[in-house]
Amino acid sequence: MISTKLDPHVDAVLAILEKRGVPCFRLNTDHFHEEYRVAMADGIDGTIRIADRWGRSCVFPQGLRAVWMRKPEPSLPPPGIEDEGIVDYVRDEMREFMGFLPMDGRVPWINNPDENRRHQRKFPQLRLAQSLGLRVPRSIITNDPEAAEAFFATCPGGVICKPMLMGSHYIEGAHHVAYTRRVPPGEFAVLKASIALCPTYLQEAIEKDHELRVTIIGERLFNCRIDSQGVAGAEQDWRAVDTIKLPHRIEPLRPDVDQALRAYLRQCGLRFGAFDLIVTPEGEHVFLELNPNGQWYWVELATGAPMAEAMADLLEAP
Repeated sequence: MISTKLDPHVDAVLAILEKRGVPCFRLNTDHFHEEYRVAMADGIDGTIRIADRWGRSCVFPQGLRAVWMRKPEPSLPPPGIEDEGIVDYVRDEMREFMGFLPMDGRVPWINNPDENRRHQRKFPQLRLAQSLGLRVPRSIITNDPEAAEAFFATCPGGVICKPMLMGSHYIEGAHHVAYTRRVPPGEFAVLKASIALCPTYLQEAIEKDHELRVTIIGERLFNCRIDSQGVAGAEQDWRAVDTIKLPHRIEPLRPDVDQALRAYLRQCGLRFGAFDLIVTPEGEHVFLELNPNGQWYWVELATGAPMAEAMADLLEAP
């Protein structure tokens, strides 16, 4: 299990597997230099020995049933090293070393991080979803202000703006998150020229009755309804509020949508995926995106759905 020291997802799954007596090894990449020693020889078997400071070890990929790439993060600086240039160099070398692991296909990955990066791209996601019969929002990515204005004019219900990758960033040391949000016509007119500075992702606004977070873990599907429209600040992006304020419940997913999302993961060769969808007041399901390494444990805490157990089953499966 490759993650960080503070990851409740891994905590929950690890507790289940340990209770079952299944041997596991956890690699917290944020404490790589303090707590782990690795060695990779140049033999034909390409094994990597990883040991922690408590005496536990594994030989990758020998004897492993699965590797769960949950949430790796850059390591803390090596003890005694303060120079930023040296710290960056060490982190880059560590990142390159960790990149060797997903190139090894002898063990199942959940999911292989190289495949995650490939399948997190937003526009290819929309094309694949549409090819599987799902409705998707009309969208444009452009740095041409005139093209953006022409698109805006074709969306009588309004336009939303969203980041293509990570909405989290820092400005003068302050942390900011670019949530999905509606762009009023007046604001668009004022900011139109700034679109030339950066490719901008715009979508038609679609009226919501509620939203769905559909998590597929192996063959098990958990459809969580999120009633975001009655909570102030959550109407466009429910992540903008404390999720404890949002009503969550597990409910059946319409069979055709269930089949399409499972087919989506199969086409991508992924064993896990977290999908976001809108359900309109008319009951139509609209695909928004796939997060191939999305969060899910909060859904278990909110609903009691046995998602950590499903992940433990998937990791333990031969």
